[in-house]
Amino acid sequence: MNTLQFPPKMQFPPKMQITVTGRFTPYVRMTQRGKFVSKAARRYFNSQKALKAQIWAQMREQGAEMLPAKRSFGLVAVVRMPKRLHAQDLDNQVKALLDAAQGIVFDDDRYLDSLTAVRVEAENHECRLTFFEINGAAPC
Repeated sequence: MNTLQFPPKMQFPPKMQITVTGRFTPYVRMTQRGKFVSKAARRYFNSQKALKAQIWAQMREQGAEMLPAKRSFGLVAVVRMPKRLHAQDLDNQVKALLDAAQGIVFDDDRYLDSLTAVRVEAENHECRLTFFEINGAAPC
């Protein structure tokens, strides 16, 4: 039986860093039917397309490969926003970024075993995502 150490040993330097610029729609809870009729859901899916395009382009520029499948990984997310810092829930912002990165940066977000998210005030919208591998087998 493999177990993770606590705190987990993180592989630094980071595996990859992605910077997403511009506004995006945070995660929106929706029903199966709501995906097709809800205006908020449509905005979310359109925002996801734009986020995926930015993430994909940066992966190509960096010559980066997807994180190994079925391996523990971590994320440090720094969300920079102007003015209305608390207008949106930080967890929904991070969820939207994770949804966009899934299938491009990593295979399955259930192997995300370490997450640190920080929100700071800035002049422009920008999110810096730092992904790293965690040594040891994932517990699931």
